[in-house]
Amino acid sequence: MKIQGTILSGRYQILSEIGRGSGSIVYLARHQKLEEYRAVKCILKEPDSIWRIREADILNHLNHPRIPRIYDMEEDHEAFYLVEEYAEGESLEAKMLQSSFITLEFIVQIIKETAEVLHYLHHLKPNPMIYQDLKPEHIIVGTKGVKLIDFGIALYLDEAGNKFQNYGTPRFCAPEKLKEAKISIQTDIYSIGRLLEELIYTEGNDKSQCLMHVARKAVNADLSERYTSVEELLSDLTSHMQSSQYSIYQGHLLTKIVAAGSQPHIGTTHLSVSFTQYFNQHNTLAVYREKDTSNNMRTAIKNGRFAEDSGLYRRNGFFGMPDYGEGVRADVPERAIEISDYGTDLDGALSEEFDMLLLMIGSREWEMAYADLAFERLKGTKGLAIIANYGSSRQAKQYRKRYGQAVYCFPLDFNPFYMTKEKERFFEGLLEKEGKQSNKHWNCRIDPRRWSNALVCGVGKLCSKRTR
Repeated sequence: MKIQGTILSGRYQILSEIGRGSGSIVYLARHQKLEEYRAVKCILKEPDSIWRIREADILNHLNHPRIPRIYDMEEDHEAFYLVEEYAEGESLEAKMLQSSFITLEFIVQIIKETAEVLHYLHHLKPNPMIYQDLKPEHIIVGTKGVKLIDFGIALYLDEAGNKFQNYGTPRFCAPEKLKEAKISIQTDIYSIGRLLEELIYTEGNDKSQCLMHVARKAVNADLSERYTSVEELLSDLTSHMQSSQYSIYQGHLLTKIVAAGSQPHIGTTHLSVSFTQYFNQHNTLAVYREKDTSNNMRTAIKNGRFAEDSGLYRRNGFFGMPDYGEGVRADVPERAIEISDYGTDLDGALSEEFDMLLLMIGSREWEMAYADLAFERLKGTKGLAIIANYGSSRQAKQYRKRYGQAVYCFPLDFNPFYMTKEKERFFEGLLEKEGKQSNKHWNCRIDPRRWSNALVCGVGKLCSKRTR
């Protein structure tokens, strides 16, 4: 059955298929009047379809920020259609398959946020619920953290019968579930233990191995040896990570980067967008903020393919905020690096508290006078990094002699949203040479399976100061 391109119930325009499950297809849809995205789960009418649509009733009784809301349920002669909140982001499965930069803190954050949902389900009143189908495919990682999707086989513990006893993915199923023994909240605890194991194996170095004892206890086949609650698991995890032995977990390397240029059209926006893209492709959440008056971000949003969520615009791995003006409050998500583009407003850039200030200057001879003026205004500023554009290493060397400090050469580039190997090497080198990445660590691009710096290869505790 194909419904892509159709209008469902006169309201939802079906845009594309975004997933498939056992007996169902999930589509991305747009509400035509509200201009908001929805996920539409199409369930074919079959003998057991009545059990499959029970997800609508379950979601209707749940209220948690990490669980998608259900808006509507429609049907025709062929299928039922569950209209749910669209969980923007990428599945944990995709991140684990495509990225070599799964880190210790990323693992801990995923486990904590997933456990938060399970804790909610396990303490529902009057009837606790178990999720039963925890696996990377059902965990969506977005700018606001984890969303747990697909409650098709979730079960109230006092529910009559055991329709879903043998459902689920075998490698994440607890032994008692496979043996058709009594299931409980410890069944979910086993699954989160398996998830933790998978993340540890994906990260693949000694740093994450420190969490293996937590995973082993969670997946113990002997129920008397397994964690009895999510709280117990989280307590063990937290106390371990807060120990002095792993104090690197507490580190803050970067929270805010500010960029400014020596003159108009010098490439400050291009640099800032590219840097944002670089961080996000390395699993370090970064958000571009437009702070100049050029409205480049607004123009890009108008002309490009961006998805909007609470004032934050996304395009593939890029996240950005246009300049909303003084009267509008817009917050950068927690744990994100904020990259503020001030255009030619040097004073505005200096008014910020920042960890790094990027000055973009021109590489043509007639642009040197503007570069000199900008350098005079900013010289001596802690965290200043000077960048010459157009890929002119010769001019960068001249500037280096002229200013008595390092001047980096940004490669010639045409698309700030695409990460080339040249830009990859540029940003990697910039962070290393500016002391934001320690030389004693291995290069994560060359040897991604080994531990590298918490900035470049890690999510890190990067909590931005929220913009007023």
